[in-house]
Amino acid sequence: MLSFMPSEDLAFARGSLILVTGVSGMIAVHIADEALRAGFRVRGTTRSLEKGQAVTELLQSPSFDFAVVEDMAADGAFLEASEGASAIIHTASIHDFSSNLEDVRGPLVRGSMNVLKAAEATSSVKRVVFTSTTGTAANPNPGSSFHVSRNTWNQTAVDLVKNTPPEDQIKMGFDWKMQVYRVAKIETELAVWDYVEQNKSHFTVNVINPGLNFGKAMGSIGVSGSQVLSLLEGSVPRIPSLYMIDIVDDARIHVAAAIDAKVTGQRIFACDEPFNWHLVTKIIQRLLPDAELPLSDPKEPLDISTIENGLGAKLLKKWWGQPGYKGLEQSIQETVEMCLERRNGDYKRRSP
Repeated sequence: MLSFMPSEDLAFARGSLILVTGVSGMIAVHIADEALRAGFRVRGTTRSLEKGQAVTELLQSPSFDFAVVEDMAADGAFLEASEGASAIIHTASIHDFSSNLEDVRGPLVRGSMNVLKAAEATSSVKRVVFTSTTGTAANPNPGSSFHVSRNTWNQTAVDLVKNTPPEDQIKMGFDWKMQVYRVAKIETELAVWDYVEQNKSHFTVNVINPGLNFGKAMGSIGVSGSQVLSLLEGSVPRIPSLYMIDIVDDARIHVAAAIDAKVTGQRIFACDEPFNWHLVTKIIQRLLPDAELPLSDPKEPLDISTIENGLGAKLLKKWWGQPGYKGLEQSIQETVEMCLERRNGDYKRRSP
């Protein structure tokens, strides 16, 4: 395991406090873990005391504490938790998908605005990082060639949510909820960038747009882990081909965006490489030759879009000495190991 490499480009000293909202989330707990390993103190927010205690048990660090924020959309939600923080990494999100745009957009936008207001009210805050998604830039569209840059926005999802009649929304099922979620994240991210443009704040803002996270999750196995587990149990995953990233790479890019003084005002696509379930199945077959996996389609289309993901790779090299992203093969191997450990009841925390 490559360790953190301090640089003269630190925006604030090691030992400083980083606030991670929604710290019990799949990605967030890894962000907290990487920040702690890099020598920072971490305060997390959770919706309940029980969730905070569970994360404390996972992280096992005297440099971690937590605060309960039951509703991120409530006025002043993060004011108290942000006291003394040098950076805020906002990962907190909705916990249930909805078919109704306002049910998703309202909490997401208000939660992000509350983070910005807390940062404004806290003179020690120098950096704010928001977790978004590649879905704000584009829908998965395997087989189609297009380019994603920091100026690309997902107009397809916006048009779908605006123009799809109710009866067709029902037919779309979960995909409709995903389109609603993407549009809500688009509007949230645009609200953040508009705030940055309209205000001369004492802190800088970066946004991370991750692909689908694979790897050995510390807490919840997440969507990707559940899909791999389904494969191991004989079911065909339903998520289309898109870009992936290892969860540790994703967490490290979040931390780097918070601490690197030279990274300001960036929209960072934390994306490694495209995958489809045929590729994933072939990797698992090599790892587990005797596993009874569902038949995969060798003609399953792959995402052939291009995406500006170079900054994330540069940050991994600068701060952790990694040659680049971890790659699909290793991430799937670690996902499979995690799924088997969880299924067999012998899960082991990542070593110090």
